[in-house]
Amino acid sequence: MDRGFNPLWRAVSRQSPLILFAGLCVVFAVISPEFRNVENLMSVAYRTSVIGIMCLGELLVIITAGIDLSVGSVAALASMSACLLMKSLHSGGYPPLLTVSVGLVVGVGCGALCGLINGLLITKGKLPPFIATLGMMMCARGVTLIISGAQTIYGLPQSFSWLGGTEKWWIPVSITGGLAVIFAIVLAFTRFGRSLYAIGGNKTATKLSGIRVDSVCTIAYTLCGITAGLAGLVLASRTSVADPNAALTYELDAIAACVIGGASLMGGEGGAITAFAGALIIMVLRNFCTIENFNVYWQQVFVGVLLVILVFYDTLRKRLSGQIQD
Repeated sequence: MDRGFNPLWRAVSRQSPLILFAGLCVVFAVISPEFRNVENLMSVAYRTSVIGIMCLGELLVIITAGIDLSVGSVAALASMSACLLMKSLHSGGYPPLLTVSVGLVVGVGCGALCGLINGLLITKGKLPPFIATLGMMMCARGVTLIISGAQTIYGLPQSFSWLGGTEKWWIPVSITGGLAVIFAIVLAFTRFGRSLYAIGGNKTATKLSGIRVDSVCTIAYTLCGITAGLAGLVLASRTSVADPNAALTYELDAIAACVIGGASLMGGEGGAITAFAGALIIMVLRNFCTIENFNVYWQQVFVGVLLVILVFYDTLRKRLSGQIQD
């Protein structure tokens, strides 16, 4: 039987990111006693939260055979907008709870607006996702630099630091894990999730079946913007400062996490839990390189090689199963 249609092989293939993550943890733990230190493992989980949140939104877009290159810049814009407002309210003597709550709403809302614009440009403006989100990436980063004067913003309320886990590391980890479970449920058991997979599999057939493709895609990009905004807030909360150059190249990490987690850039495949596992794989590799004092640039080499291997494997698997033709 062709391995592409073997149910057992298909099940193992879908869970391969989790298997790879577990395997890397075992190997690294054997090689490095410092790696298996509880505090180090907590640090890996803590540092994965930003990319983990970001890759969940990116996954929705990739499943539709799209891509969002703007998530890093949108994260920076959302965090900067929220932090500027929080600083103003905090200086004005408003209660910390109100200040932080308004800032969170503004940050997430800013991300949602950027995602909505991306979705409309792609669905109504008929722009290729690469071009639309590349333009948003440039615009969002430019606006961030303009409103901040290219300066780092300090003077935020102390209560804002809880979101990033400065005092309790498990808070951002719990948020990321909770979102991964919610996204997994949405993708597996809702009409919206099934529509995303259908669009990625065959957009024309999905449209002919009566599914409102443009609406579903717009929602996917909006959700991607929301997760980018939330990720930016978590990142800013870690140090209680807003950096206009924050989250540079994070979009590449988010895309890499999705692909390493089993999502296909051709659309129609991917899962939230395995995407989160992809983010963990990237962070575990980087953590091990740091512990073993490898050159920091080798971290990018390892992640890049792994990404190429997995995309090659995905393409080969689909060619063997007849899903794509030469």
